[in-house]
Amino acid sequence: MTRIPTAAGAAGVLLLALAAAHFPGRGPTDRTTAAAAPAEGAAGLARRLNALSDASTARVAAERAAALARRRHAENEAALTRARARQVVAAFERQRNAEIEASMARVETRRTAEFARQRNAEIAASMARVAARRVEEEFARQRNAEVDAAVARIAARLAAEFARQRNAEIEASVARVAAARTAEFARQRNAEIEASVARVAAIRAAEFARQRNAEIEASVARVTALRTAEATGRRSAEIEAAVAARRAAEIAPSLATADRATAE
Repeated sequence: MTRIPTAAGAAGVLLLALAAAHFPGRGPTDRTTAAAAPAEGAAGLARRLNALSDASTARVAAERAAALARRRHAENEAALTRARARQVVAAFERQRNAEIEASMARVETRRTAEFARQRNAEIAASMARVAARRVEEEFARQRNAEVDAAVARIAARLAAEFARQRNAEIEASVARVAAARTAEFARQRNAEIEASVARVAAIRAAEFARQRNAEIEASVARVTALRTAEATGRRSAEIEAAVAARRAAEIAPSLATADRATAE
């Protein structure tokens, strides 16, 4: 604490005395006190002034301390208010972030569900298309198999009918050819036989007759081999009859000559 020096105390006493002299309304007691004041000494005044200074300093210090305390309290209140505001803002931000995250989660869930629904719908549609295509393919395969079987049956019937008609035509043609060949062969053979008979009739000599007979027999053998059993038998009988007739005719003149010779 600052102390007031002695000179300052003396100056203060002098000022008090002058002040008492300038105020005549005061009584003798004031003047006495003023006169006695210098007797108290500078040290007493200095102590009083120091006490007053100390009190003033203490008041100033107390005021300053109170102002500092108020300022610190205000700062603390402001810091507490700021902290509370920050807490409120943080809580609001946390709540807002929680709401945003919940909203995003709901949106993501809806999107996932919508995507899953669309995906399931696409899968179901694809499976339906595949099933329909398989049904169509199976139906087409069965239909093609039925058509192939029907075509095969028709082809078999047509082939059988064609074969039957063709066989009938072939058999008829073979029969016509066989009949024509048989008739031609019979005509030719008859012509050959007639020619052979004519040649046999023209040749009278026994050797020539024997040779012609051998030719006729060979010819008869060929005819027998080519004709059926019935035609061969019939023709052989005719040939044998013709040969016998020819031989009889050939022998008849000789017998007649022999008879005439005998008769003569």
